[in-house]
Amino acid sequence: MKSKLLEITPQYNSFVDDQVLTSHQLNEFIEYFNEQDRLTRVCLSGVGLVCGFTVSIDEDNSITISQGCGITTDGDLLKLQEDVEEASTKSTMDSKNILLEAITYSHYKEFEDDKANYTHFKDGGSTIDLVELIPESLVDEEEHEPLSELDVSDKVVVLYLESYQKEPSICTSTNCDNQGQENVQNLKVLLISKDDIEDVVNPQDAIFTKHNVFEAMSNLSETAVPKVVLKGGFGISNIEDYADMADAFEYAITEAKSPLHQAYTDLFNGFGEILAISNGDQNTVLNQIDDLDDFSDDDKIQYRYDLTKDLSASHNEILELLLKLKTECCPEVEAFPKHLLLGCLFPSQDAYPELRHDWYPSPTNTGYEAYLKKAQSLMQRVMLLLDNFNLDTQENLEITPSRTCQVLGPKAIPVYYEVDEELLHYWDYDKTFNLKQAYNLSYHKNLLAPTGWVQKPLEVTLDCHDFYRIEGHFGSEPYTIYDEIKQIQRDYGLDFECLLFDLKDDATDFKSFVKDHPSISHRAGTPAGGTYILVSEDQQVVADFCLSYKASVTEGSGGCCTLRECSYPWISSLKYLNNLSRSLKGTQSVNKPMPQNYILNVVEYTINGERLINTTVQLVIPLWQIFNRRMHAITEALNTRFHEGIVFDYNEAEKRFLITYAKDDTFKIRFQEATVTSDNPTYTYSPNGLFRNNKIYRQRMMTCRELRNYSPDFYKNLQKQLAPVDKDDDYGAYDEKWRRWQDYRDAMVDMDFFGNMPRYITNINEFPMSIRPTLDNILRDLRAIDQDVALAIDGEWVDGVWLSTEMIDHYNQQPNNTHDPIVLFMKLRADLHNKALKRETHLSIYITNKDYSTAYDTVIEDYKHDADFFFAPTSGPNAFTL
Repeated sequence: MKSKLLEITPQYNSFVDDQVLTSHQLNEFIEYFNEQDRLTRVCLSGVGLVCGFTVSIDEDNSITISQGCGITTDGDLLKLQEDVEEASTKSTMDSKNILLEAITYSHYKEFEDDKANYTHFKDGGSTIDLVELIPESLVDEEEHEPLSELDVSDKVVVLYLESYQKEPSICTSTNCDNQGQENVQNLKVLLISKDDIEDVVNPQDAIFTKHNVFEAMSNLSETAVPKVVLKGGFGISNIEDYADMADAFEYAITEAKSPLHQAYTDLFNGFGEILAISNGDQNTVLNQIDDLDDFSDDDKIQYRYDLTKDLSASHNEILELLLKLKTECCPEVEAFPKHLLLGCLFPSQDAYPELRHDWYPSPTNTGYEAYLKKAQSLMQRVMLLLDNFNLDTQENLEITPSRTCQVLGPKAIPVYYEVDEELLHYWDYDKTFNLKQAYNLSYHKNLLAPTGWVQKPLEVTLDCHDFYRIEGHFGSEPYTIYDEIKQIQRDYGLDFECLLFDLKDDATDFKSFVKDHPSISHRAGTPAGGTYILVSEDQQVVADFCLSYKASVTEGSGGCCTLRECSYPWISSLKYLNNLSRSLKGTQSVNKPMPQNYILNVVEYTINGERLINTTVQLVIPLWQIFNRRMHAITEALNTRFHEGIVFDYNEAEKRFLITYAKDDTFKIRFQEATVTSDNPTYTYSPNGLFRNNKIYRQRMMTCRELRNYSPDFYKNLQKQLAPVDKDDDYGAYDEKWRRWQDYRDAMVDMDFFGNMPRYITNINEFPMSIRPTLDNILRDLRAIDQDVALAIDGEWVDGVWLSTEMIDHYNQQPNNTHDPIVLFMKLRADLHNKALKRETHLSIYITNKDYSTAYDTVIEDYKHDADFFFAPTSGPNAFTL
């Protein structure tokens, strides 16, 4: 019998009084409403296994199936049922009971399916092998075989609705109880082999084939990008210069590329159709992932690393949605019209159900359609991330609120993507669904809501935004950017610290900072309450990092005290250390394992009687470090492990072990070398000498000296605590601006731009041509008043910090050039001295041999916009006479 929903009845006739009803009219009426009922189930609810129908098997092979509910693609509502002996309330004696918890099947018989001839059981012209399960209550020992005698190891349980029209009986005109054809609906529980299910039944089931993603899902793994850990130690440093730092990020990208390429390949192979991505687009994405490690230019390598992380995050976000993508808008009627797969009796694994129909809901009453659209939207976003990645999109510095631990969509769109209408549409599915895509936060704001808060997000309260993206600074002059960040921080009350390190000028400080804060990482900004770290090289910002907490370069109270340095012999001779470390290079013994590490036991450690350890601490130092660094490998291991104790060092010239401590303190530290044997003597170091097994070890073996020299670290900390801030005479903010003011002045000395105009003017002929006519006129008019007047020049013109018309013209041509000393000098000049940015420097004219009189008022008034007049001797060391 063919499926009822393959052809439906579109209409029916209404009945009228005294009408003679024909079979066609009655059948048409019943068929219409039956089909509408089926369509309602299939199209508005869904198809497949709704619930229940769990299968279990006992040791004797008896099979128990719990009650459940399922809908076939032909709209049949299936439940387990059993015969009812008394059915007086029904129109037929063939009633069934469905109020049961489970049915146990202990026997079986062969099933031919010769009445319904279900096409899904046909392999060509023959029927596949079918076994019908017999409930315990209906067992006939003569007709049925026990399941204990059947090999069920490869069997799949199938719920089958045997549906067919029974052949009509011959009736007479006077007695025709069987008039009309009986439609038989027998619910059978069958066993079918896995091979027949996979080779015959399921190839006709497009829905199961499409959504059987469990195995494909189990083969997909989440991706992750290797962490870049900054290291400043011997032999493993990656912070010596930007090239080393870039290499670390390039290595991480290269390591991530292959797994990421494989992950997207597997994703496309299993779910390319569901994600609605064409074969051409798939190849494009994979080719672009292949190009992630194209490091022809390592400029802004951190942003390429961020792109890699964005691709990984998007992949994992899609992965999370895949199991939810089981929805059918218009289920194919012929998929499983009269059967439901209940699963294998002995699945090959336990991770997911095998050969069992799932529930495939209609989009009307679930979120599955939304999941599907979101997954497809995320796939479109992946393509746009790769297409729109651009390292040349930054303009000015911007700080944009974002989020720390969210999927990519709710975060701000980074600077390294070109934001067009398409990317804005696909960036955050939820915002776009609510027609609010113009309210994404982004560095690029030209397509965002023109009058909305997103144009100035720092001016509003965003409680859920706990991260600040800081962008637009790479390649800029570091101190200028540092000042801008600090200014924005103050203007908008942003909760983070900002530090600046130069890889050359601050190399030692930066290594120390990295050592003290190993969690430093790049995140293109900083969390609220964190620390943002700018890194520069050759007067350009080249990298940025952050910490999740606030930190400073100099920590601690920095209290002043006199230090004492004592030198001792080390417990292991240099000859022993040399031989031990060189053994790595020789032939290894076959009798006993050769040591690979230098073992040092710290048995006791106290300062001023306070224990720093409560049990023996063992330091394991690789012999390759001893080979390369000798004693320095040991002293660094001690300082690293006990970083709050006395300081250990080694004097190569004197071959002495050094201990530095506060003069008035006492300490005791006991060592035992245990590389080869554990019964070596212990050595005790203290201010009183060196002891071996608690006995004095060699006379006059300890020498000490007080360290009372200049301590830059102490005074640096003292400056931090006590130095006044914002107290310069020009009411400007200090923040190292005066030092940079001098740096820019000195940088302009050698610029070709000035030609014959030296920065330090020493005679009248060296003034710029733009100022010479004014100067000549002033001298003429003053000497017209008094021929004997003595004139001199002092101030900015002779101190190298003057500003001329030529410099203003130069600035107008490139006002945003952050590498040009003239541009930087002019901006800082306006800031420090509260002067107009583009106002030429006044001449400072000193009249040194005359007192003021009203005779000079006319000249002073005529040139008040060009010169300042002083009736006094010059005071500057560079002043000269005209």
